Amino acid sequence: MHLRIGIAKTQKYTANESGETIDLIERPSGEGYSVVLCDGIMSGNKAKAVSSFVTTKVMGMISEGVRDSTAIRAISDQLYTTYGGNTEAYLTIISVDLNTGTFVVSRNNPAPVYYYRLGKINVWDNFCKPIGGAKHILPSITEVKIESGNIIMMITDGVYNAGQTYGQEIDIPTLLRSMVEDCNSANPQQIADFILNQAIQMDEGKPSADMCVMIMQVTSKESAPIRKVSYELPFPNYRF
Repeated sequence: MHLRIGIAKTQKYTANESGETIDLIERPSGEGYSVVLCDGIMSGNKAKAVSSFVTTKVMGMISEGVRDSTAIRAISDQLYTTYGGNTEAYLTIISVDLNTGTFVVSRNNPAPVYYYRLGKINVWDNFCKPIGGAKHILPSITEVKIESGNIIMMITDGVYNAGQTYGQEIDIPTLLRSMVEDCNSANPQQIADFILNQAIQMDEGKPSADMCVMIMQVTSKESAPIRKVSYELPFPNYRF
């Protein structure tokens, strides 16, 4: 089987940079991959500093073989100790665990994770607390089998709440289903781009908050053991 990942993100309309950080790491000993997404619950440079700090620390622990849930509890306690409970962050980790043959979704984030399989979409949105506000905060964990055709989508609250400022509500499941079923050749990057652009349009072209969409898809494609990564990054307000 083959794993494909697409990520699209943008910052709040009035902000110079996004307070959200997302990154991918290979798990040790060929055990799989993890995508870590963190959103600092504050504004400006502090949000970015916190999300970068959390993501870096969590990825470091995962690379050392620490379980996702243990890493989350550790970084949450560290945030609480460092900032006295005054700094919180939303955190989601989606891991492809090749030892167990499962996706492991760990959420401390009010934004749901969406799972598409054989025409059905499950929405994982059960209550969970952000990290850093207290000690011993636990993640909400969901585990599903890795199968060809699986699609998992992770978003941040800027996408989930898109349009609310203008009295509108974005229909994430319908958008996901339309791209998967109506455009059956769409790849994860195209799906992520489409959903992000729809969210921006719901905010009248001026995102009310930072936005991020991550699409993870498993296909039956057989290929050589070559890992590929492609980036497309803007240089806003910069003239060469």
